Amino acid sequence: MSAAKAICKQLFGAKYERIGRSLLVSAILFLALFGAGIRITIAPFILYLTATAFSMGIMWQTIGGDRHAETFMGLFMLPFPRAGLTLSYVLSFAAYTLITKAFFVLALLFAVGEWNIAQMVAALLCAVNGCLLAAAWYSMLAYKKWLLVTIWASCVAAAIFLAPGALVMCAACAISIVIALIWLMRTDAYVFYRSVHTRQVVKHKSGMASVFVYLLRYLMSNANYLVNTVALCAFACVLPFILGQFDGFNDMPIGFAILSLNTPICTLISGDPDTEQGLRAMPGQAARFCTQYCLFIFCVNSLISGVYLMCWQFRNGGVGYIELLTAVLFAMQSAIFSVAFEWARPLRGWKVETDLWHHPRKYLVPAVMMLIAGVIGLWPIAVWVWLGAMIVEVSGFAFCGREI
Repeated sequence: MSAAKAICKQLFGAKYERIGRSLLVSAILFLALFGAGIRITIAPFILYLTATAFSMGIMWQTIGGDRHAETFMGLFMLPFPRAGLTLSYVLSFAAYTLITKAFFVLALLFAVGEWNIAQMVAALLCAVNGCLLAAAWYSMLAYKKWLLVTIWASCVAAAIFLAPGALVMCAACAISIVIALIWLMRTDAYVFYRSVHTRQVVKHKSGMASVFVYLLRYLMSNANYLVNTVALCAFACVLPFILGQFDGFNDMPIGFAILSLNTPICTLISGDPDTEQGLRAMPGQAARFCTQYCLFIFCVNSLISGVYLMCWQFRNGGVGYIELLTAVLFAMQSAIFSVAFEWARPLRGWKVETDLWHHPRKYLVPAVMMLIAGVIGLWPIAVWVWLGAMIVEVSGFAFCGREI
């Protein structure tokens, strides 16, 4: 299990110090919420679905990332048993996903809901099952086993939504876990092999338009970065049906603030240190890149906001030029804040892409936008004040960019 030890040391630190910190944070979160007496009625299938889907999503992003590619390539240079490296790889990243990510969500759900021991055990098994499902389905899709994945996913969904009790859910998870382990033991480790992507630095002579093209190509070559955008578009279709239920408060701006939480798109500089180093070294590149990067995020935000407005008009109606102006202001303001944070305080020391995307800094921009949404909801005339301030802000952003 030397391979598992090497991977775990990379993920958790040389002395596995991150395990203790993550478990301590989860325990503090649980005790704080449980002691506060906050109780929410949550259906058991929601608990099981959240544990499975969240763990599966994080695990999929982790094994599909590029950060650990060099370490994994080094392991292939040494003799290894066929099943040993596969299990070491999958179980190490499953432990990382559970301890550093999934336990936070489970601690939150356990604290605010009223669950018995059997339901909590079932939720833990769902989280473990989600990690192993991601690895098993990842390898199955590499072998073009679409039908098997579809049948397996249907069985898992049926168990989550139709299980009559926690014990049945535990049994279903146990069966799925055993099947996943058997499949992974028979899977060649080269299925998870990913070569290190060579990223190009934007050249000084390349022109402003090519920066936008560079960002687009960068995203297209990293499909995981687009998942959050697609998910936000899907959520934008549902959000008007949720916010439209409230009366007496202009709640449309709240949706714009929530939809600004597009972490992968807003961490491209932190995610590519080589490009950042080149930009800071070459005169004039910082202003060009940051300006175009801001425009790029603005276009992505505008796309999501456009979906949101269309669904709002379909569900609630009342979308006019004021709402369109508000959408543009939210898209531009969140883009400026995101680029300013990325350039002034890029994220360092992350192990894999999910560490970068789930950094606490991701909530700063949506939090500020939520405050702005509250002001606009109470005083709609603030939109015009914001428009004037935005003109000054955009001019100042462009001027400061030339001075970088």
